[in-house]
Amino acid sequence: MHGQKTASNDEAGKEIKPLAVPVKTACRLVGVGNTSMWALIKAGRVKTVSIGRRRLVIYASLEALLSGRD
Repeated sequence: MHGQKTASNDEAGKEIKPLAVPVKTACRLVGVGNTSMWALIKAGRVKTVSIGRRRLVIYASLEALLSGRD
């Protein structure tokens, strides 16, 4: 395949987690409303990144929040 990497058999069938999701999606994933999510963001308990005009929530920070690691 001339230098191109393909997915190994170990990776086949694994769920790919997103690196970041829109705030609206983060609300649905966590089960809170928009106001609560923005309060979590403002308090620094949920990490975000801005790309252009979009604000995306870092998926790992949602996992940390729900596992109590935040």
